[in-house]
Amino acid sequence: MTLEDYFNLSRPPFPKAATKQSLLLTPGLEHVLDRMVFAIARDTIAMLIAESGCGKSTALSQLARRLDAASFSIIATSLTTLAPFSFIAHLAASIGLPGRRFKGESAAAWLQHLRGQPKRTVVLVDEAHLLPDDSLQDLRLLTADNLDQGSPFALILVGQPLLRDRLAEPGHYALWQRVGVKERLRPLTEHEVGPFLDRHMKAAGAGRKPIFDSDAVAEIFHHSRGIPRLIQNIALDAMLVTMAAGAKTVDAQAISHAIIDMEAS
Repeated sequence: MTLEDYFNLSRPPFPKAATKQSLLLTPGLEHVLDRMVFAIARDTIAMLIAESGCGKSTALSQLARRLDAASFSIIATSLTTLAPFSFIAHLAASIGLPGRRFKGESAAAWLQHLRGQPKRTVVLVDEAHLLPDDSLQDLRLLTADNLDQGSPFALILVGQPLLRDRLAEPGHYALWQRVGVKERLRPLTEHEVGPFLDRHMKAAGAGRKPIFDSDAVAEIFHHSRGIPRLIQNIALDAMLVTMAAGAKTVDAQAISHAIIDMEAS
């Protein structure tokens, strides 16, 4: 028997990518999105950092949806471990430009192409904390194009807290100065975990009766520290434990058993 059958759900709970129905727009996420839009409007570089599992990719997808498709063109990448030349070539290839022999030629062709576009280009770089030092330098030069009068694209760098530490290093200080908006997406608060779970359960087709009781919610927060990805993993395992026990409500004991199972695997 599946979880959907046992708990009378119409869809699998906790999808890998948040849907419109399952997404909880917390005040923290709303603030981050507003600040990213502000950075794009002000033509300044934005940096968003968060611990792994806190929803960086979700925030980027929501930002892309908020931008008017008639006014903005989006280039999104997470291939940040590429060598410097390959990273520039990857950006060029992402908009259909042919490869060039030298990195400078690829960069110049990319910038020239963006200048001629009717839409404003927004470049979203996920996992930016993994960018090689030379690639960070290249991004600084690309954003300083046209005699420092402005860049033909908006840049948003997203990564783990290491990104902030790397940009603050002396070698990247010039790029750090250009980052006008610096934001951190924090884990959910204790009071947001319950609504987060309820949102996911309703998106999966659950009825009015809560599947997770209040003690279970408190235990999930304690073990996950509010990190959404961990919340989902613990909740899903606890639902399996509850089904195996023949119960209909996930309680604190089911959470404890789920944690033991997860740590043993």
